[in-house]
Amino acid sequence: MTDAFAIDGQLLAGPDGDARWNNLGDWREADDYTAACGALARLHGETAALAPGQRVLELACGHGAAVEIWRREFQAGPITALDIRSHCIAGLRTAPPVDRLTVAEGRFDRPLPAPLAGQLFDAVLCVDAAYHADSIDAFLETAARALVPGGRLAFTTLIRTSEDALRLGLRGGARRMALRMASVPPASLVSETALRSAAAAQGLEVLELRDLTPRVFPGFAAWVGRREGELSWRRRLSPAWLKLAVTARLCLQLHASKQTAYVLVSIRRADGAPAPLFR
Repeated sequence: MTDAFAIDGQLLAGPDGDARWNNLGDWREADDYTAACGALARLHGETAALAPGQRVLELACGHGAAVEIWRREFQAGPITALDIRSHCIAGLRTAPPVDRLTVAEGRFDRPLPAPLAGQLFDAVLCVDAAYHADSIDAFLETAARALVPGGRLAFTTLIRTSEDALRLGLRGGARRMALRMASVPPASLVSETALRSAAAAQGLEVLELRDLTPRVFPGFAAWVGRREGELSWRRRLSPAWLKLAVTARLCLQLHASKQTAYVLVSIRRADGAPAPLFR
C-alpha cells in the first residue's frame, strides 16, 4: 500500500529543489516546484485560519516540509503529524523539522493510532492527499473525530463536477488506468453534493470549496515537462519518472475534460457537535 505513494522527490524537485516536498503545487505565482509546493501548503494554513499557539494535526505529513510553515509562518503549535509511510515517520523522529513535534504512523481513513487517539486539535490539515482515502466518508470521519468544536479542517481533493463525470469519461480505459495508478479510489472521487452530505453527517460545515484546477494542474504538468528535458534518456525511462509522467498526463486530461476539479475545501466543526463514532 505504501509503495503507491512512493515519489522520488529529488527527481521531481531537481538538483536545486527541496526533495522533501510531495504535492502538485500552487503555480499561480511560482516558477519552480519547491516554491509551488510551499505555496499550496501555505494556502491550506490560511484557509484553516491558523493562529499562534493552536494545536495542529497534519494528515499525510510526508517528510515534514509543511510542518516548518505551520510553525514558522503561523506560529502554530504544538504540532502532531501522521503518515502511512514508515520511512517518513522514522526520518521525522530522527531529525524533526521543528521542536515539540509528535509523529505517528497510520492511515487518515482509519481510527487514529496512539498517541493521537482521543486527542483534539484546533486545526486539521491535509495537503494534496485526501483523494487517496478509501472513501471521502472515512477521511471526514477521522478528521471530525480529531477536531474540537469550532475547529477548522482544510484539505485539497478531487471532486466530480457533474453527476455524469464517471459515466462519460473517467471510466474510459486510459483515464481509469491513470486514476488507478495515481491511487485514487472511486469512493474518494465524489460530487460536491456528496462531499457536503458526507461532511454534514459528521457534524461538519463546509464553508467553501475553492476551485484550484487552473493554478495547479497545468503548472505541475509544465514543470514535469521541463524536468523531463533536463534528464538523461535512462532517467526518463525509469519507473520513478514514468510514474511522474503519468501523473502529469492525468492532470492535463482532467483539466481538459472539465469533469473533475481540484478543490481546496474549508470546513468547520459545528460548536457542540458530538464526536462521531467510528462505524
